Amino acid sequence: MRGALLAALSIALGGCAGVGSLRDGLQPFVGQDIHAAVDVLGYPDGKREMLGDTIYYWSTSHSAPLLMPTTSTTTATAGTTTVIASTHSTQPVTGLYHCTIQMAVDTDNRIKSYQVSGNNGGCASYSRTVSRATGR
Repeated sequence: MRGALLAALSIALGGCAGVGSLRDGLQPFVGQDIHAAVDVLGYPDGKREMLGDTIYYWSTSHSAPLLMPTTSTTTATAGTTTVIASTHSTQPVTGLYHCTIQMAVDTDNRIKSYQVSGNNGGCASYSRTVSRATGR
């Protein structure tokens, strides 16, 4: 039951646009000035220095209610006959949508590399934004 719930939750948090398409869509930014990414993604949520590079990051996180299908099975005996009945319903659960994009730039503000983490539901809005801007 728990495995089915986790599988259904991952499907519900998924979507056509997500982590994979965002990773692909960000590839054209490598080698460009960080302002090219800012023009598409907006101002970053923050930056930090690490190993001589500046790392800019964009991050989002929110929760949303989801209705997950559940099945309960009941077995009873009526005389010599065993009766099995299933009840189908939905159970509310809370899904967490999150996404973080990190871009490392060199001393000339050129994007050296990037990293995306999160789930499809969290990264979908970034993915759509990048797709519209880059055609990817």
